[in-house]
Amino acid sequence: MSEAEYALGYHCGITFAGLKAASLFRIDREAFRALADVRFCFAKRGFRFAVIGRSGGKNLLYVFHLPRLREILFDEANAAFLRSCGYAYRSVGEALLQLRCRLCGGTGFPHEIGVFLGYPLDDVLGFICGDRERECLAGYWKVYSEPEKKARLFAKYRRCSECICSKLREGKTLATIFRVI
Repeated sequence: MSEAEYALGYHCGITFAGLKAASLFRIDREAFRALADVRFCFAKRGFRFAVIGRSGGKNLLYVFHLPRLREILFDEANAAFLRSCGYAYRSVGEALLQLRCRLCGGTGFPHEIGVFLGYPLDDVLGFICGDRERECLAGYWKVYSEPEKKARLFAKYRRCSECICSKLREGKTLATIFRVI
């Protein structure tokens, strides 16, 4: 198991485990290339790896489960919100291309990315509006509703991530851990 594979497991393990639709992290370009075999194995299970930004020798890597992301992007409320932000798409690929253009456009960070990461729309809207009075929890994202439920979810994410990282430190590969060989 390489350092790059460990980083992928650390940042994206909860996505591979099915707890989250997508993850996002920065990875060295050479390390990204070294993950070709891992990417191929996970592609068989519907996972995709998209470089959606580049800066300072690093790739901004977006790892997502295609069927789950499709559900999120075509959910009526999420789609209406993204339309209000200027998105017009008929496919996941089109939506990702528009997100990538916004990331690379230099007009600031597109906070609607929370939808692409599977965050609840209420929390995305609360964050965008800067509603600090309603913010009731910060963890994997800032929470504006149902804090107890999301605290339990964050704890589940942490336990899952710790388990995956422990197995990686034991020398297991992601393909073995998730049985995608």
